[in-house]
Amino acid sequence: MKLVSIYSNNDDIFPRIPFRTGFNVIFAQVKDPLLKDKDSHNLGKTFLIDVLDFGLLGRIEQDHAFRQHPDIFDDFIFYLQIKTHSGQYVTVKRAIRSRTPICIHVSSVPVDDLRDLSDDSWTFSGLSLDRAEKELNNLLCLKDIEPFNYRKGLGYFMRRQSDYDQVFRISRFQSGADKYWKPFVALLLGFNEQLIDSKYCLDDKVKELDIALTLKEEEAGSKSTEYDEIRGMLTLRTAALEKLRAEVNGFSFKELEATISLNNVNTIESEIADLNEQRYIIDSQLQEIEKSLQSEFEFDIKKIRSIFDEVKLIFPDSLSRGYEELTEFNRRLTKGRTERLQKLKYELSSRRELIEKRIEELDKQRQSALIILREKETLDKYKELQNVLIDLEREVLQLKQRLVSLDQASIFQRDAEELRQETNKTVAKIQDSIRQENKTYDAIRATFSEYVERVLNRQALLSVAVNKQGNLDFNIRTLDRDKSGRETSESKGTSYKKIMCACSDLALLTVRASHPFYHFVYHDGIFEGLDNRKKVNLLNLVRNACDNYNLQYILTVIDSDLPRDDSDQKLLFTEEEIVRRLHDRGVGGRLFRTRAF
Repeated sequence: MKLVSIYSNNDDIFPRIPFRTGFNVIFAQVKDPLLKDKDSHNLGKTFLIDVLDFGLLGRIEQDHAFRQHPDIFDDFIFYLQIKTHSGQYVTVKRAIRSRTPICIHVSSVPVDDLRDLSDDSWTFSGLSLDRAEKELNNLLCLKDIEPFNYRKGLGYFMRRQSDYDQVFRISRFQSGADKYWKPFVALLLGFNEQLIDSKYCLDDKVKELDIALTLKEEEAGSKSTEYDEIRGMLTLRTAALEKLRAEVNGFSFKELEATISLNNVNTIESEIADLNEQRYIIDSQLQEIEKSLQSEFEFDIKKIRSIFDEVKLIFPDSLSRGYEELTEFNRRLTKGRTERLQKLKYELSSRRELIEKRIEELDKQRQSALIILREKETLDKYKELQNVLIDLEREVLQLKQRLVSLDQASIFQRDAEELRQETNKTVAKIQDSIRQENKTYDAIRATFSEYVERVLNRQALLSVAVNKQGNLDFNIRTLDRDKSGRETSESKGTSYKKIMCACSDLALLTVRASHPFYHFVYHDGIFEGLDNRKKVNLLNLVRNACDNYNLQYILTVIDSDLPRDDSDQKLLFTEEEIVRRLHDRGVGGRLFRTRAF
């Protein structure tokens, strides 16, 4: 895979940039010292990599210049032509406007200009971004990185300024987990990426099961180790529940009335008290009547005559007749009174009998009510026991649910343990793979060390190791010039990191030069900050690799960063090598010949 050219629908603003096999330079001449210290896209030396990435169907975020400056870019359509490993020429047509479909053209020979070709004449047209990426991946057919997509490795072979900090963990992977880049790097170095990837997949599954286990234990309110304790508690609570349930079932409430209350009893007793008072009054009246009936009118005329004789008085006949008439009157009067008293006695006695009967009835009601009230107290006890019963049933249910949760937790725990055993086996396989012969890895490591030595005049060691988590670590360190094997601190410096990245990229490309792989590398500002001798050595290394392995190297550099020869003269590039000149002498020197953005 190599880049052939990139052009647009507006040559006046963005002229075509042709790329050649071998060494390519985007050369910027900067006179304004302010532009040397900050990246403002005034020239576009750094921005070109973003334009190429867009042509390679990279996604653009809202902070991308294409989105931030629609007045400049919205009408642009870019055409990127690529040469595949099989010798086909693939052109991608992509507009800045996001809703515009993507087109792909395939030919056996390079086609200089496809701007006038109607969309329906392209090999693929009307493609969404995802579909276009899939088609381009099939056309590029980079078998050396399968099963990964062609975009996976672009960051290593299109290095921005932010990608020199680490050789293998480029900026796009800085915030992501290791599983997103280590399997791919393992593949690049010749290891079994499926083995590495499966280890991360197992880690994820174990983590998911551990989380599920924790959630189930939280749901159960207990640890899995407390299972038997909860089961014992369930046995005790179940026995208590059955005992209490039997006690509750033994209660009988046949005569219980739901409406009985103490008020009913008080009402009955109040009526009985009234009736007792009435009965008392009647009894008093009957006693008085009885006395009245027993007291008769007595008047003996003979006794009266005897008294008169004793005192020798004459008892007049008229008086005798008066007494007899009085006696007769009283006798008649007493008879009437007795009849009235007898009648009243009868009425009072009848009324008393009714009162007695009513009192007897009320007394029975009162006794019944009191019995029911006593049974209502029993109901209260029953209800209390029912509440205890409900609480026990709830507790038993909760204990059963906790056991169910812990049963599920035990399944998660068992599955996690099985996966951990499988993980250990996978780690052992990874360790074995490191010890086994690996020609690709050996070649890359040897080539990398050779390239570093040619630039730095010292060896560098690339190694892999299994870390404590059972995953691969990729290590690079430079060694003392006496080749004692002692690590130096130079590899931690910024300039040395750049060299390590450049040598690593070149080593990968040269070892896989004849394979269906990337055959180009783009290094943005690689010379910035490097010692002059190292620039010269790196430049010679790059030219040599391009010539010997038919590689394509794209370098962006400003004139102040050019390497110098022994006479302190700038080592200039040939006109063929400079594929685009940039300068700060006006709009015409910018990548996009328009206002600064």
